[in-house]
Amino acid sequence: MASTLVRPTPPAPIGSTPPVEFGIECPGFTGSLGTLFQTVRDGKIDLLGIPVGPICVAYLRYLVSTPEPDIERSATALLVLAYIVERKAFGLLPSHESDSEPEPELEEAEPWVHEFLPVIGALQRLADQRDQLFFRSSDAIEIPYELPVQVEGVSSLDLARALQRLLDRAKPTEPPVPNRPRRSLADQMKVVLAALRREPTPLEELVTGEFTRTDAVYWFLALLELIRLGQAQVVLGSDGVLFSRAERR
Repeated sequence: MASTLVRPTPPAPIGSTPPVEFGIECPGFTGSLGTLFQTVRDGKIDLLGIPVGPICVAYLRYLVSTPEPDIERSATALLVLAYIVERKAFGLLPSHESDSEPEPELEEAEPWVHEFLPVIGALQRLADQRDQLFFRSSDAIEIPYELPVQVEGVSSLDLARALQRLLDRAKPTEPPVPNRPRRSLADQMKVVLAALRREPTPLEELVTGEFTRTDAVYWFLALLELIRLGQAQVVLGSDGVLFSRAERR
């Protein structure tokens, strides 16, 4: 009686029941689930280069396309998938071990702030000069506006009303001419000083002829600067503020 050679069944990857076999095609691997399991367990393949999503999709397609799937082998396949996902998750975790040499400790730096003291002093002097040139400092956001000089009986609202009356008389501002040199406030101050009178006069009587809204603003700024320099005076009359040339001392 002739004997028949029976090939032994390969051991199951996990437990005694082998998983169902279905084809896997994804970047980094092509084959069956059992082959993938063996290569992962033996450390012959790097799971970091293999996406797990297509493997899970292939398993779901097997379950959907099979009329009566083998429950035990399908469960073993699910266990294999869980093992592969777990191994890849551990591979994605950062390693606390480092083969590189520890970085040498840095020596404590000596104090070097003194090297910037000249620059700090120069910036402070520039800030002081700015406070003398401008009426408000850059950090005075929540501080109400104050006049550049102490003017008894005249408020900023009184000056604003005088400017508004002058703007109401102005004609529309012409469009700016390209490359036109900017007007000099110092030259405007000379014009305003020459127009000031000895007796207090309303602003709208000092500005004669036709003028634009830009001219009115320059007139008002020059007048404020003359007041700050003590070359002009402002008082509050019955109809509003009045301006005059300051008396020489």
